[in-house]
Amino acid sequence: MPIVTANPTRSAFDAQPREARATDFRFVPDELAEKCRSLVESYHALHGRACLPDMLWLCGAQDFIERHRDFRALFNDAVKQRAAKRANDSFVLIATTICAIEALVRDLAGWGARFPGAKRKAERLVAEDFGEPRLWLLDMYLYPQPHTRAAAADTAAPGRKPSLTSEPLAPA
Repeated sequence: MPIVTANPTRSAFDAQPREARATDFRFVPDELAEKCRSLVESYHALHGRACLPDMLWLCGAQDFIERHRDFRALFNDAVKQRAAKRANDSFVLIATTICAIEALVRDLAGWGARFPGAKRKAERLVAEDFGEPRLWLLDMYLYPQPHTRAAAADTAAPGRKPSLTSEPLAPA
C-alpha cells in the first residue's frame, strides 16, 4: 500500500477504505505481551517515542493496522490526539501486539513451542495481513541500528517512497 495518496491531505487509511474486521487478540499469552510491552517501552525510554509511528509504518504494519478494526481506530485516534501520553499509549499497544505475534511466529525464545495454538493463529494473521518483503518490528527493537532510525526519518521526507526491504543496509 502506498504511503503517498493521490490527495496529499488524506491519509493512506482514508484513501481506499477497506473492510476492517474485529479480531480477538486474546490468544496472545499475557506473559509474552508483558515482556513485549517492557521491550517496547524500554526502547522508547532510551530513543524517544516520536519514532514509534514511523517504526510501525516502516515495518509494514499499516496493512495489519488497517485490517483490524480496533487497531485502525486506535491508530487513527492516536494520530489526531493532542495528548501525547494517550497517543503514545495507543502506539505502544499496537507495537506490543505486533511484537508478540512476531515472537510467536518466529518461535522466539520458545514462545511458539510453548503456545502452539497461539502460534498457529499468529501465523495465519501474519500470512493474511503483512506484505512481503518486510522488516520485522521485533528486530527493530532487539537489534536497533542507526540506519533504522535514519530509514524511518526518510519515510517522512517529502516526495520519498519507503523501501520496505528485508535486506540489511550496508553498515555506516
